[in-house]
Amino acid sequence: MSLLTIKDRKQIWSIPNLLSFFRILLIPVMVILYAKGHTLGALIVFGVSALSDIVDGQIARRCNMVTDLGKMLDPLADKLTQGAALVCVAQRRPQLFFLLGFMAMKELVQAYIGARSMKKTGQAFSSKWFGKLCTVVTTACLMAMFAFPQLPPGAINAMILLCAAMMLVSLALYAKHFHTYSEAAQAEKRTLS
Repeated sequence: MSLLTIKDRKQIWSIPNLLSFFRILLIPVMVILYAKGHTLGALIVFGVSALSDIVDGQIARRCNMVTDLGKMLDPLADKLTQGAALVCVAQRRPQLFFLLGFMAMKELVQAYIGARSMKKTGQAFSSKWFGKLCTVVTTACLMAMFAFPQLPPGAINAMILLCAAMMLVSLALYAKHFHTYSEAAQAEKRTLS
């Protein structure tokens, strides 16, 4: 018996999900260009990825193409792209490995909390405004580091602190959000019993 229903299979090929897959495919292109010293090319690919992220969200909401797969795939594409960009820039700015580790820890904790909430509520949650804001700030800082490799260490450190603070706030707000929905689901189950 197949794990995916016919509806699930159709959802895989929705335009927003294809754009998320496209963003994932852009990651090695960006990394290779950066590694070969084509910083402008890598920045352009990074920019195309960021624009397709905006477009896939707009299409999903306006055309009623929001799927459970998309709710997981879209942020995964964001985090993989940001992680790859951090690894690239950290080759010149090793202090960025701190932010990479911090981001990995935040995403693991958030995934764990989100999975527990999904188990209790039976539903996947889409990104919230604070998660999107965190993505925008982190992407903007990384693009600035790509575009201006000679930024002074103080500016780089300020951007690292800003991104880390945004990630921490985002994690706290997601934890609160997941907790609220989990509690509501538990209360509803008790009421129905």
